[in-house]
Amino acid sequence: MGYTGINMENVKSRNQSSILKLLNDAGPMSRKDIAAHLGLTPASVTTLCSDLLAEGMLYEVGEIQESNRVGRRKVLLDINYQYRYVLSICIETPVTSLSICDLHGEHCTIRQLRTDTSAAPAQFLKEIADTGKVLMWEAGIRRDQLLGAGISVPGPVDYQAGVSLHAYRIWDQPVQVVDCLARHLECPVLLENNVKAFAQAELLYGMGKQHSNLVFLKWGPGVGSAIITDSRIYQSKCFKNAEIGHVRVDANGALCHCGRHGCLETRVSSHPLVKRLQQACSPDATPILWQAVEGDPQRITVHDLPGLAELDDPGMWSVLDEEIETLANVTGAILTMLAPDRLIVYGNMFDVPHFFEHFRAACKRYDPAYNEEYVVRSELANQIDHIGPLAIVASELFYQE
Repeated sequence: MGYTGINMENVKSRNQSSILKLLNDAGPMSRKDIAAHLGLTPASVTTLCSDLLAEGMLYEVGEIQESNRVGRRKVLLDINYQYRYVLSICIETPVTSLSICDLHGEHCTIRQLRTDTSAAPAQFLKEIADTGKVLMWEAGIRRDQLLGAGISVPGPVDYQAGVSLHAYRIWDQPVQVVDCLARHLECPVLLENNVKAFAQAELLYGMGKQHSNLVFLKWGPGVGSAIITDSRIYQSKCFKNAEIGHVRVDANGALCHCGRHGCLETRVSSHPLVKRLQQACSPDATPILWQAVEGDPQRITVHDLPGLAELDDPGMWSVLDEEIETLANVTGAILTMLAPDRLIVYGNMFDVPHFFEHFRAACKRYDPAYNEEYVVRSELANQIDHIGPLAIVASELFYQE
């Protein structure tokens, strides 16, 4: 076999990508320290950084004086996170969130739409694109300042084709999301499953900087999960997600929207959980809850759940803890099998008072190792409406060669 040589442009691009990733993870550094971390020569790093500075992707933060030496001071370099902006689109139920933000998720302008599940997908996607254009205009972002648009949806996604295969509770059929939005927005568009997108955000901005193996659990209207191994998101070649919500816990249980019976999601998602409380609510079994809803179990709704969870009603908590225990048992089995560095949880059900503490206690009963340091809430949870799609675009179009 003949020697084909090395594509030096590819090597240069990979090295520049490595510099950007290092600065994102470690913060401002000098050229000398960058060279030491990456095993490159100081001369090559100087050349690479000069190109990145000229492009506007890096900037010089300032000088620092090393305490143990005199002479030339180190000049720190950092990423210019305002180099480009990203249009982030989170399609969920009941709302779709759009935002314009910089490459660090800051300087956000956010707008929300009602997710119209009754409209034809192409019609709703055009409404999203039109709203995105208005958002860009309001934020003063020109088309040439836009790195791209990222979209996250629930359910399985064909990332390469840009197709939502089955967006649970939104679209029952495959939808060409990327083609449609790219035509309207006239910019690069990337699509990913919502929990995978959030996992990518943790890799780029969160706990993925310190840990290489993580499991994610999202608990809200549905139950979602994602797996990171060796700092990479697990990807199935058949476009299936690591869907903890569709682990069967009751062979004779309710029909799930995935087509199977008795999935975990049919038990512990927000609406089934509220239905269980409605069925259990009575003056004898849950007297405090009964009094709070004035004898009308139908007044127990998803929106009222945070307030009702503050009640000290043993009967009510017996019902809630049974389902929380079910969720913890399935999660514990996944943790035992995969042995990740941490379990990262997020979603609005974990925002309900006492739910996270009860869940973590149930995980600890499953295995004492699943304690307060192991089961942690995501520090990015308050950015859930934009951070995932942003991370997908930034990872693919900024940090990758």
